[in-house]
Amino acid sequence: MRLIHLCLLVLAAACRAASPIPEQLDDYGVLKTDGKTLSSVGNSMVYQLASPLFTDYALKFRTITLPAGAHVGYRSDDVLDLPVGTIISKTFFYAKDPANPGGWLKGNKLAGGETIDLGKYRLVETRILRRDIDGNWQANTYIWNESQTRASLRRIGLEVPARLRDADTGHVDEFHYGVPNARQCQTCHAVNATIGQAGIQPIGPKARYLNIDYSYSAGRMNQLAKLATLATIDGLPADPQAIRKTIAYADPQAGTIEARARAYLEANCMHCHQSLGDARQSGLFLTPIAQGSTLGICKQHVAAGAGGGDLTYDIVPGKPDQSLLVLRMQATSGQAVMPRVGRSLVDAEGVALIKEWISAMKGSCAVD
Repeated sequence: MRLIHLCLLVLAAACRAASPIPEQLDDYGVLKTDGKTLSSVGNSMVYQLASPLFTDYALKFRTITLPAGAHVGYRSDDVLDLPVGTIISKTFFYAKDPANPGGWLKGNKLAGGETIDLGKYRLVETRILRRDIDGNWQANTYIWNESQTRASLRRIGLEVPARLRDADTGHVDEFHYGVPNARQCQTCHAVNATIGQAGIQPIGPKARYLNIDYSYSAGRMNQLAKLATLATIDGLPADPQAIRKTIAYADPQAGTIEARARAYLEANCMHCHQSLGDARQSGLFLTPIAQGSTLGICKQHVAAGAGGGDLTYDIVPGKPDQSLLVLRMQATSGQAVMPRVGRSLVDAEGVALIKEWISAMKGSCAVD
């Protein structure tokens, strides 16, 4: 009997083993293209985030695809509890003519719509997060071919030549866009880095990030309301006013400088800089509730190595140029670069926002 019981346990474990990783993006059944237009398919919705992650000014086409009859668990502050079978896609792309970006806005903000005109835009990669039958999330990256008809699995990273036009000066910069390898995907998405692959989960689809309107083909609609047409959202407050909204840090009218700066740090840094994140050993936690030295104010940096420069503190009130946080945001090479993944260019607008926030801080450190 013990042997039979052991065999049953082994079979149960085998049934819940991770699914094979598709070699082609088409196999997920969430996006389709004829080389002229990219669009979503299936039980999917296109969405954007109120405060998105900066990735070398790449434009991003995000979709969530849910299994039929899905139930989604509402969480007031954390990522929505998405069911097994959920597939999240994020496609990175640039304007073919950097002087004419069309209806898509520089700075990672989607103007609206549920398709991409491939006559105007070049697809670079699509990243997939899939909640597998074992309950864990798989993270994989697919590279688009020149004809924009197929995207193939790439687990070892890649550098892709790209061009970007400065909207103010008109100057066109040529650079190499970095596609992350499989380990780098895990670094950012392991919100509990202490348990490795099992700690991977989505970062963006929180209710307060999704609680904004989007222009769909059928008209403008709140994204949470749109999601509710695809699945039952258990626990969703009946009163929309009861659902928090994240400040759009790129909008000067959205809130105070401090509120916008904190929203920027949460979107771009917090997934690593929190108590269970990959950068937890730094002691710098860029969460919405962090204060004082935990936030980096007059905190001497640790574990920065050669990336620390000659600076002493993560943040020096009133002195952004003496703050390591700013130095690392401005770095484009070596150990100083932060974030380590997804950036080779300086986020000029983001740096300006953080500098303005630090400049307005009162007080001083023991040794400035």
